[in-house]
Amino acid sequence: MVQLLAIDKNENIINKKEELYKQVWNKSIKERLIRHTTNEGFRGYIIITAGEELLGFAYGYTSLPGQYYHELLSKEVSQKQYETWLKDCFEVVELVVHPLYRNKGYGKKLIHELLKGVVNKTAVLTTQVNNTVARHLYKQMGWIVVKEPFIPSEQEASYVIMGKVLN
Repeated sequence: MVQLLAIDKNENIINKKEELYKQVWNKSIKERLIRHTTNEGFRGYIIITAGEELLGFAYGYTSLPGQYYHELLSKEVSQKQYETWLKDCFEVVELVVHPLYRNKGYGKKLIHELLKGVVNKTAVLTTQVNNTVARHLYKQMGWIVVKEPFIPSEQEASYVIMGKVLN
């Protein structure tokens, strides 16, 4: 049996998210996650087993001018796309599911819960162009491609910007 719980600033849970993120992406998220919890509209969820094993997590916040990723995305889209997608937007920052627990509906549950009750008109996210599993999940959930490719920096792979109308 698994539980879906709201993210809090519990150090033990933050450390578990850090471990899972490193296992999946081979880099740290702890500092960024702690910083993001202070952003306007922050919300997030975890899925844990009865034994408190972390299976996955997702979080996001209101995307606002002045924030790093909001500014990066706004440079990549037209004025019309900005008005449509970024003007009143919730940004899905992370969705991470333990590799052994993928394709069991946990990612879908996390995203659904994350967006439930969000008052923004739209939501946006980015994922790697070649991440076909994630793209398929998002497409199944009604997300559409806003821009492809999107290259955040010279050191990174190509991404796709996806959007979903919420209200």
